[in-house]
Amino acid sequence: MIVQVSFGQRKTPKDFADAITILQTDCPDSLKLIIKKTANDSLIKLCYPWSGDYKTVFEWTSIDNKKSKIKKYLIDKGISSNQHQNAVILIAFKKTLLGEGFDEDKILLPYQIIENKWAKEDKVRLTTDSLRGVYIPKDLEDCFKQIDTFWSDSTETKIKQSTEDEFSGGAHMGFGMWMRNNWQLWGGSRLSKYFNEKGIYHPDDMSGIILDSYHRHLTGKEINLQQQIDYYSAYWKVNKEPSEDIYPKGEKKLEFNTKQVYNLKQGNIPACVHIQSNSKTDKVWIYDYHFGWKQLSEEELRKLKTTTYENREDTIKKIFEKQE
Repeated sequence: MIVQVSFGQRKTPKDFADAITILQTDCPDSLKLIIKKTANDSLIKLCYPWSGDYKTVFEWTSIDNKKSKIKKYLIDKGISSNQHQNAVILIAFKKTLLGEGFDEDKILLPYQIIENKWAKEDKVRLTTDSLRGVYIPKDLEDCFKQIDTFWSDSTETKIKQSTEDEFSGGAHMGFGMWMRNNWQLWGGSRLSKYFNEKGIYHPDDMSGIILDSYHRHLTGKEINLQQQIDYYSAYWKVNKEPSEDIYPKGEKKLEFNTKQVYNLKQGNIPACVHIQSNSKTDKVWIYDYHFGWKQLSEEELRKLKTTTYENREDTIKKIFEKQE
């Protein structure tokens, strides 16, 4: 099908022609020049979050954009991957910038073939050793082996020279994101299943354990995997909003839209204080998994809200030790 594009300003696209109409106005001229010179398989790298800054197409196809018409249009055409949706729109836009008509079916076909293959992979995604053309480690030791093949000796030396927190914090949004996406920690894989069986369910926690453990592996320290698992399990336990069945006697419909996290100094155990947000009096309830319930005055609440991560535990202890 050959699409001839007419131009005019629209706020949201419903199909290829509509998207290109908007991009003609929205896309900077400097980026248009680059798009025209860029190979089709590299166009996506010009946009967010794949190395570039231009966000319009990503926002149309974002997993969070539940009402996107063009996203639904492409899904109905067999293109479900956010990355593929971005790619086909950009290819069509490039052809338009070059003054060419484009065959929509021809643009979609290679990606439909890939996604059909992926659909077959998805049926065995929790057991297969590769997904989307990427080898999936089976356990933590296998992760180390794969990472060792990615990085040179000089890179590993730099990692050894950094602290665990520096390495893991710095890698979380870079290599950590690569692991979460390519090792299919979001969608499910044999590696995510390995972590699920150990009580770890959030991909950020999985990648955090891998990064911390790899640093310990390189520096010859004990991995202490169970200790790491216990930490993340405790984190989610204390961060869980208190349920009505444990409310103070006589209280109902408490709302908690604010919380402050910290770690107990003894044992470096995760902690969190939940602060009531719907009090109709000058008293506000707080809940802390480790200390329980307490009703605070405005002055006590003010002091709590001015604490830092480092001194929060001391303030909370004083609040709970204070006699009514």
